[in-house]
Amino acid sequence: LETFLGTDWESVKSTADLLLARVRQLERRESILQEAYKNMKDSRENSVEYWNQKKPDRGPLTPGSLVLVYNKSLESQWGKLFENRWNGPYRIKSQEKSGSYNLEELDGQELKRRYAAPHVKLFHSRKL
Repeated sequence: LETFLGTDWESVKSTADLLLARVRQLERRESILQEAYKNMKDSRENSVEYWNQKKPDRGPLTPGSLVLVYNKSLESQWGKLFENRWNGPYRIKSQEKSGSYNLEELDGQELKRRYAAPHVKLFHSRKL
């Protein structure tokens, strides 16, 4: 199977052979590009399908649920590799139309800011 890079260069002995090999490369170029494009597109579609199966859409969380909040400030700090990435637990007070959540401490004290849905995840307490 000859490909664009897989030309049999051992058989090239003269200028005419070299020109012929280059012409064959150029003739196959479009079909090889089309095949590469198709393979890339198929691979991306398979990756999307795999990701969607692995991570189903969570859906909205209900008020009163206990959640953890992602600590985004650690992303920009050096040396914080082993710090806690999630803060909480907090209780969901309400959800805005935009999808963000209003949270409160467990004692009912409301937090000042809202949190985007991707930064909030359900808290599962351990049973003792």
